[in-house]
Amino acid sequence: MRVGSDRRGVALMLVLWLIVVLGALAAGVGASMRSEARVVANVRARSVARYAAESGVVAATARLTALLRAAETPRDQALVFRRLDDLLAELRDETLGPVRFQVAVADLNARIDLNAADETTLLGLVQPFVGEVAGRALVDALQDWKDEDDEPRSFGAEAAAYAAAGAPFRPSNRPLLRLDELTRIAGFTDSIASLLAPYITVRSDGRINLNTAPEPVLAAIGWLGPAGAAAVVAERERGIVYETPAGTVRQLTRDISVQGQVDVMGVTTMPRRILIVSRGWQLDHALTHEIQAVYELDAVRLGTPRLTVRFWTERDL
Repeated sequence: MRVGSDRRGVALMLVLWLIVVLGALAAGVGASMRSEARVVANVRARSVARYAAESGVVAATARLTALLRAAETPRDQALVFRRLDDLLAELRDETLGPVRFQVAVADLNARIDLNAADETTLLGLVQPFVGEVAGRALVDALQDWKDEDDEPRSFGAEAAAYAAAGAPFRPSNRPLLRLDELTRIAGFTDSIASLLAPYITVRSDGRINLNTAPEPVLAAIGWLGPAGAAAVVAERERGIVYETPAGTVRQLTRDISVQGQVDVMGVTTMPRRILIVSRGWQLDHALTHEIQAVYELDAVRLGTPRLTVRFWTERDL
């Protein structure tokens, strides 16, 4: 009887251990399935977010093209960009079933291109924010960052200065590819970069739109200066719309005191580069996808505007 009892005890222990092992296996399988389910859900959410963001870009380009096609005169075309926020208000926050996208459109010719602008223009933008001496140092550091040589300018910095300061970055010796590179350059703190952010770009063609550029950008134009910029803004507030660069410059040189040589090729009355920023996401998921698309605008001929992609970047947020 004792032997039988021992056997039953051993069998019971084996059964218990088997139950434990099977339970552990089941828990592992369940955890693995939940993990795989989360991965699948994240992949799906990313795909949905990306297509939502792309839908925002498509909707913005279609709406902008339609607005420009409806314009009957160069003045009407220019007015589209003067009233851009209002005309594209319906795209600012759009929900389509389980997804949402938000779109912002900017005229890059209303900003100063850090790669294309000359030193006079850069100084004219930066110095009013930080002062004459600090502004010169920032512009010299920016130019040293972009130029191909290792000779520092009077107030600039090349690789040796960055190494001596213990900085993790070195001058790239090429044009800036993104605005967030700015804070890697000697002297450009986060606060200074934030002050300048609404007025700068690295994706324009270098021309400044007299119809849309804010006063700090206009004031940086050497021949226009602060007084000329104030006059342009005042005229725009009275409803004046500039139709052609050459005609506008002739008018301005008659009406204001011009400082130095006028550069007609440095200004425009219609944007040539448009930035579309679109963010999309699935309503029940935190992942957001952002697309930044820069388009070249050809709207010279009325009724046949053309938008061509020049730069396209994407990222998850």
